Amino acid sequence: AERRRRSSSMLRTTVALSLLAFQAEAFSVAPLGVVPRAQGGLELSSGGRVASVPLAARQSQRQGATGLRAGLFGGGAAEEVDSLVIGSGVSGSSLGFSLHQKGIDVLVTEARDVVGGNVITKEKDGFLWEEGPNTFQPTRQIMRLATDLGLKEEVAFADHTLPRFVFWEDELFPLPGKLEDAPFFRLLTIPEKIRAGIGAIGLVAPRPEKEESVQEFIYRHLGEAVYKKIIDPFVSGVYAGDPSKLSMQSAFKKISTLEDMGSTPGLVEGGIMRMAEKAEDARVNFDPEIPTYKGGALGSFKKGLQTLPRTVRDRMGEERVRTGWAVESIEENGDGRYKAVFKTGQGSKTVIARTVAVTSPAHATRTILEGMIPETARLDDIVYPTVTSVTVAYPKEAFKDSVRRERDVLGGKKGLFGFGNLIPRSMDVRTLGTIWSSSLFPDRVPEGYEMLLNYIGGARDPLKYSPPIADLSDDEVVEVVHGDVSKILLKPDPPAPKVLGVRKWPRAIPQYNKGYKAIRDEVDAGVARCPGVFLGGNYVSGVAFGDCVQWGVDTAPLVEEYLKEGGGA
Repeated sequence: AERRRRSSSMLRTTVALSLLAFQAEAFSVAPLGVVPRAQGGLELSSGGRVASVPLAARQSQRQGATGLRAGLFGGGAAEEVDSLVIGSGVSGSSLGFSLHQKGIDVLVTEARDVVGGNVITKEKDGFLWEEGPNTFQPTRQIMRLATDLGLKEEVAFADHTLPRFVFWEDELFPLPGKLEDAPFFRLLTIPEKIRAGIGAIGLVAPRPEKEESVQEFIYRHLGEAVYKKIIDPFVSGVYAGDPSKLSMQSAFKKISTLEDMGSTPGLVEGGIMRMAEKAEDARVNFDPEIPTYKGGALGSFKKGLQTLPRTVRDRMGEERVRTGWAVESIEENGDGRYKAVFKTGQGSKTVIARTVAVTSPAHATRTILEGMIPETARLDDIVYPTVTSVTVAYPKEAFKDSVRRERDVLGGKKGLFGFGNLIPRSMDVRTLGTIWSSSLFPDRVPEGYEMLLNYIGGARDPLKYSPPIADLSDDEVVEVVHGDVSKILLKPDPPAPKVLGVRKWPRAIPQYNKGYKAIRDEVDAGVARCPGVFLGGNYVSGVAFGDCVQWGVDTAPLVEEYLKEGGGA
């Protein structure tokens, strides 16, 4: 009996380690880019910097505090800058401010009338909510950027102990957040744990020569049950995608490479080594100036995520971050520089720049650059499914007692306790997942309410439902979400929700499907013929908030190097 107990305990620990390794890299219930940093496509060397840099001897001439240069082009006034950044989302704002810090003459343009791209924070009647990305997993780069922007005291962290749940057969199962939780993990049966444990320690089939999907990778390593009960809802939360089409190598590269890190192909050994690497990186690069946070915590700003791009605009000034500037074309200027034409409220405007970073979505980037770089036509092959975000509120007493507990942050009163819940597609619940927003940040709702952010739609929605989410009215979408939330979280006969926000994203999240790398390789080869052109955005860096910040921070010194070497001068 003692031997069986120890064997069972070891098995649970092995499975838990494997799942923790995956959670640390992949968990989020929020599409539109709010996921831990590890998913992502290519490394920066082949994805972040996509233009070759010619060597030159001249140092670029810097502009002082006087700002942008004016010149003449084609008989009309044209502005001249060293660096032009298209888009003020997370990628563009991070790059723009990083260049501004280096003293580089930079202009950031945004087609919409507000900065932030898909980062949209709303506030009304005592509620504060997000309609795009909702949180970020803290990283050193995000914290450094926030500190440099003067936002150190504005960073807000959710309780790192909040559990994540998976809804399976009418019950919410908390996922293990640490090894001590392993004995209480009930979602997998004993045979399913045995199958996962065998794979986790490295007894798996060899990696196939063909490109492997997420589904194929998980089946090979951890088995069908882990895929259906845990990984499938993860993928719905991260990409709103189809795991049978998503490329494991491109979408979850850091997890895919775990099997190559150790002496065995087991995810446990690779996960342990990866955790050790992260610990060493944190020790070597310790920054005493930035905010500290606990592992597993999720972050935001006290006034929401849009605080970051708004503050970038404020710090750089409205002359250097311009809204309502929609780029119509970019072409070579004939002197090593690039000519960008914009449609603005003041008519057509022209900017001449030595470097151009385009951080718009893939399809928009194709429209902007195809005349100069024909290979960007391939960007249309990157699929973006429709996703709708629905933010609703209910009275606290409408929630089941099983999802509430007394909380110190509420003065000992009962409230929602959890990060949120993911929903496997096999459960016939249309909503992809629900973030328990008021549990993460209780001060964002008025007394007596709980607030939920729901995502619905995704790549598989049109295959299963008719009409698809893209064709439903806002009221119809809210009705579906209310039914799903009622089934999972609310007591019988719940009241109608207080609807705060419904936002349909016709093209929400880039899908890193099989064949993505071939698309990027072809596009990058074309861009390489145009030194000084850089591609960014979540189809390049990865869909996480942190991925986009990382791209901006890492690309800034590449732009600086190009300018210092005389590129475009």
